[in-house]
Amino acid sequence: MALWRVIRVGSQVARRIVLFIMGLVAMLNLGPTATMALSMLVSLVFYAAAFGFQFAVGFIILLFLHELGHLIATRVVGIAATGPLFVPFVGAVINLRRAPVNAKMEANIAIGGPAMGTLSALGCLALYFWTDSMLMLVLAYTACLLNLFNLIPCSPLDGGRIAVAISPHLWWVGSISLAAMFYWTHNILILVIFFFSLARLWQGDKKDGNEKYFQLTLGQRLTVAWWYFGLLAVLGLLALYLVELLH
Repeated sequence: MALWRVIRVGSQVARRIVLFIMGLVAMLNLGPTATMALSMLVSLVFYAAAFGFQFAVGFIILLFLHELGHLIATRVVGIAATGPLFVPFVGAVINLRRAPVNAKMEANIAIGGPAMGTLSALGCLALYFWTDSMLMLVLAYTACLLNLFNLIPCSPLDGGRIAVAISPHLWWVGSISLAAMFYWTHNILILVIFFFSLARLWQGDKKDGNEKYFQLTLGQRLTVAWWYFGLLAVLGLLALYLVELLH
C-alpha cells in the first residue's frame, strides 16, 4: 500500500514536472540527447527518493530498454522518432516524426516496447541466477508488471495500440480492467488512463475520419494477435514464477 501511495502522490506532481522539464529545455535550448538525459536524471532523483538509488537506476534502465524497443520498431517500419522523454511516476514516451499509415504499423511500433521489456525481464532473471542478487530478482518482477500493465488493451497504453489491429472490442476489456484496478487501488493515475480509454471508446474505429486506417487482412490481424497474446502468456507465466522465487 505504501508503494501505491507514493505513486499516487507522484502522479499528482507529474504534470508540473513535465512543464518544468519543457520549460528548462526551452530556456537552455537543449538538443534531443541532452533533453533525454535531463529527463532521465530528474526521474532518477524522484525514483531514488521513493525507492532507493539502486532500484531507481535499475528501473530507469528498464524504462529505457522498453522505449528502445519502440525506437527499434519505428526504424523497422521506416518512421523516425525522437529519443524517450522520462516523466517521474508516469514512465517515458517517444515522439513519432509522422503518423503510422495503418493500424498494423501502429501495432508493430507498440509491440516493440513490451517485446524488449520481456527480454529485459529475462535478462534480469538470468543475472539473478548468476549473481544471486535480490535486486535483480525484484527488477525482473518489476519488468514483468511494468510490461503487463502496458499491455492492457486500452488507450494510451501499448496494449491499446496493439488491440486496434486485432479487434476494437478489446478496448472494452481494457477499460473494464482499469475500472477494476482503480476500485482496488484508488490510484489517480489509473483513473486518468481510464478516462483516456473511455475517450478512445467513444471515438471508435476511426482515425481522423479515415476508416481505412483499421481495414486489415485476416492474416495481419492474426499475426498481431500471435505477438500480443504470446507476450501476455510469457510475461504472465514469468511473473507467476518470479512470485514463487520472491517467496
